[in-house]
Amino acid sequence: MGIFTCSRKSRVTHSPSQQIEDWKIQSPPAYKEAMASDYASSRSSFTDDHFLSTNELQIEAIGYDTNQALTGHRTLENISVYTVQSGLPAYEKYTSIRLKSSSNSCALVHSSDPRQNALISTIYRWGPGRHPRMHILPRDATVSVKQAIDDDHQLGESIEAKSRSMISHAQVFDTSLGKFEWRYGSRDERKACNADSLLILERIDRVVLSDGSKSKSGTRVAQFIRNHQFRTPGTVRYSGGNGGRLVMDLRMWNPMDRKGVDPDAVEAFFVASCILMLKREADRFIDNNLAAVL
Repeated sequence: MGIFTCSRKSRVTHSPSQQIEDWKIQSPPAYKEAMASDYASSRSSFTDDHFLSTNELQIEAIGYDTNQALTGHRTLENISVYTVQSGLPAYEKYTSIRLKSSSNSCALVHSSDPRQNALISTIYRWGPGRHPRMHILPRDATVSVKQAIDDDHQLGESIEAKSRSMISHAQVFDTSLGKFEWRYGSRDERKACNADSLLILERIDRVVLSDGSKSKSGTRVAQFIRNHQFRTPGTVRYSGGNGGRLVMDLRMWNPMDRKGVDPDAVEAFFVASCILMLKREADRFIDNNLAAVL
């Protein structure tokens, strides 16, 4: 895939405030306001006709370029996630915090939380066949980022991210919220939404909806778009693990229809699992560049 092609362009660093200003200028119109626009027509022609954007977030991740991959320079990067809502100023909603530059393990917190209580931790394990593990903490839990990463005995739900097959980059998550799969979009799917790189999240189990009908297996519930408009400023098309626009359809978890299900928890899971995909992509990018020169 194009995302793993080498680039010789060095990374340009921007302050978070400058990054947010850069992409706010280019933000797309709200869904209802854009129905007649090129942006809307490209999205509506996407594979799943029933997909509707209900929430959008901008994930700002620098990732890695070729020079960093070859020199082994790894940045201790906290990843910021911003709101995208037409007519309102953007603000930082989530932050993914890493404690060690030698480990991808991290925890997602609400950026507005002064105590930085963890919502979801993601633990990366060394060695072949050892899958990353996500831990969804109970709502209103008071667990620090360090505790969430270091303590395996926290209350909550543990989920392993498993590869679909030995040669697939797709990742499957079996959770109490449903069974999901992140996969890379095909050439036609990328073209349909004008994306250089496209990640698609599908719910792969069937559920009964509020009108009594059943959802189909493989229902798309989110997509992560990277192109000239949405990718993190300072990164290039062939960076590994760089950020972009996360577009979600959370109607399946409307609290009026499904009692006991918190759409905010679903959104946080989508964000944390998307960041997991970016970290795995960055690792492959580094490994592939190193292998190319050995």
